[in-house]
Amino acid sequence: MADPIAISTQDELKALISSTKYVILDFWAEWCGPCKAIAPIFAKLSKSHAVPGRLAFAKVDVDASPDIAREYGITAMPTFVFVVDGEVGKGVDVQGRQLGASVKLGEGESAERVVQIRGADPRNLTLLAAELGELAKNGGVE
Repeated sequence: MADPIAISTQDELKALISSTKYVILDFWAEWCGPCKAIAPIFAKLSKSHAVPGRLAFAKVDVDASPDIAREYGITAMPTFVFVVDGEVGKGVDVQGRQLGASVKLGEGESAERVVQIRGADPRNLTLLAAELGELAKNGGVE
């Protein structure tokens, strides 16, 4: 379907999240090896699951847009943030996980509620992207 959208300004990000039900943000850096390793997976997920107006995949270079990284509390790269209806992780149940709390899912961690995946975690990223893709295609949760 579509390649990930490159976000470089607050206005671009606000426009995207206000016009799209679900947004998966990839916070990355050019110098970050794990970011480079997972980038092709993120691009593939975007091409297979993006639905215009329903689910978008976007990339934010933390060095080029430090204000956005600061706003989202990014302290490690890569970090994937899930935005629903303009809010981080609001009210999405994904395979028994409620997206909506400030819990981070990182390597070796499990959580009932997920708003971020910290680190290059292809298994959980793929799982959550596929689940959001299905919600987007089927009208989602309101």
